[in-house]
Amino acid sequence: MMKSYDNTLVVGVSQFGLDNNIILPVKIDFSSVPHLIIVAPSGSGKTYLLTFLLGQIAKKPVKLILADFKGIDFTEFDGCKDYYKHSDIAKALDYVFEELQKRMEEPKKDNQPIYFCVDEWSGFLCSLTTKKEQDSFKQKMASILMLGRGVNIFVIMSLQRADSAYITGRDNFGNAVGLGALSKESIAMLFNDDKELIHPKIRGKGYLKTDGKSLSEIVVPKIRDIAKLKEIIKTALLK
Repeated sequence: MMKSYDNTLVVGVSQFGLDNNIILPVKIDFSSVPHLIIVAPSGSGKTYLLTFLLGQIAKKPVKLILADFKGIDFTEFDGCKDYYKHSDIAKALDYVFEELQKRMEEPKKDNQPIYFCVDEWSGFLCSLTTKKEQDSFKQKMASILMLGRGVNIFVIMSLQRADSAYITGRDNFGNAVGLGALSKESIAMLFNDDKELIHPKIRGKGYLKTDGKSLSEIVVPKIRDIAKLKEIIKTALLK
């Protein structure tokens, strides 16, 4: 019997709902609109939102891979099999790319989903010594973004600012979240069609744009027990 996977994630609650005293979860479904890019300046809640998402993924029957370039915000995951930091992001990317190729060569409709979560992709690329290396990894990421949905491989990428020199294109991400006070460059890349509607927000508040849908104002929910949630994430990264 073919397995069916739930690839929906809650990214926040609706600001419109809160304004009307209603809690309305805002969800995205990677099965229909794949991949998510999160952009937020330092102190705007990027890591908190990523932790919130990782906690949801960790509770699903999927494979979770966390690539953390700085290796600062998720130190409690050191030693976990599927946690990569600093230059080891290259190994994580190679693994996901090879898995993509295997699945393309031997198609199955019930592949276990892989969630490849990358924090500070641009920092990793900047750490590489040659443009040839950068281009090679950018091309692998582009392939994952273009072909991943068909084989249940999904990317969540988080950055402090959107930079076209390092991102393969907003069009490859069906979902975009911007938190806090976004730069003009980030607004132009993520929300160009709605740029007149974008205004600076405080920590934990921002916007979601999903292909085919209207712009939404969102608020990142409070995590009740972050220590417990991180234990759940750690268990998933050890599998």
